[in-house]
Amino acid sequence: MILRSLVTDNFRNLAAADVAFHETANILVGRNGQGKTNLLEAIYFLATTKSFRTNRVASMFRHGSPNTFASGVLHRDGLDRTLSVGLESGESKKRVLMINGEKVTLPAYLNAMSVFAYSSARLDILRGAPEERRRFLDRGIASINPAYLEQLTRYARILKQRNALLHEAAPAATLDAWDEELKQAATIVQRGRAAYASDLSALFAEIVAQHGYHVGNVELQYRPSLTGELAKHRRDELRARMTLVGPQRDLVDFEVEGRPAAEVLSGGEQKMIVLFLKFAKLELFRRRHDDAPLFLLDDVDAELDLEILQKLLTNLPVSTQVFATSAKEVFLQALEAGPHRRLTIENGRVSSVRDFA
Repeated sequence: MILRSLVTDNFRNLAAADVAFHETANILVGRNGQGKTNLLEAIYFLATTKSFRTNRVASMFRHGSPNTFASGVLHRDGLDRTLSVGLESGESKKRVLMINGEKVTLPAYLNAMSVFAYSSARLDILRGAPEERRRFLDRGIASINPAYLEQLTRYARILKQRNALLHEAAPAATLDAWDEELKQAATIVQRGRAAYASDLSALFAEIVAQHGYHVGNVELQYRPSLTGELAKHRRDELRARMTLVGPQRDLVDFEVEGRPAAEVLSGGEQKMIVLFLKFAKLELFRRRHDDAPLFLLDDVDAELDLEILQKLLTNLPVSTQVFATSAKEVFLQALEAGPHRRLTIENGRVSSVRDFA
């Protein structure tokens, strides 16, 4: 898949201009604070309706604006399609998703365009709360199995209803019925997480070994919070007024010899591990779809191993479209070996474009 162009409106500091992209590599340069990362974030927003930098949707809106919008032309399977996403702030929080001018559901929209993002400034996969690591797994699963998003949403609905019943101290017979609903939905989610974690872990270890990285003993551990014996937790749940077991309590940990990776590894090593994980997710996507997603590399910095990064980028499928930013010129050379476009960003606007063969 290739993103041919992007238009935004009221998205952070970006100007409302049509930006055209190179089909292979796009290098965004400019001083700090000019909008390089904002442009990558807008691409991610177009594909996912979310940000790779923050969970606060309102932060993507231009200051004082009641809405934000992104539209792009995507080439996939021999066809060009126009994708657009619009969000409103305030009480309505309305979201409009369209493909070729027709409104579509969220699952249909998310299935149209796939993107993975790496940012050296965001290491929540290792350092963050368990919720961040669960989200990391869920996004990866949804990228190769669009139906998973509906399964996850169904579980969330059942969980919300059961929590409401617990809060009201509903009769045991009513809770028993919802226990069965919860168990069935939880089983589907946790099977998906377990299978994906296993595949990702194996491929991650393979990629790390292939490149001879000195940290090779990082393990991904998925520990599901089993719902098989909900009845045993009934008294505690009524006191807490919430469900105490299930996918919302699953643990996803990265460990080195049984210790949290975030405590053992240096900052640079953590960044490399996250980078390897992203490349493993890219490869899993390619194997499932025989296609390559867009790959966003934000803020490539001095703590990454440039030699390994060059090898990783060289081994990407030829059809992979890459977008990268860095304040360090030397770290962009890994992308300059082949055809690419250099876009200079100033005050939220692309001020110059140069293509290189």
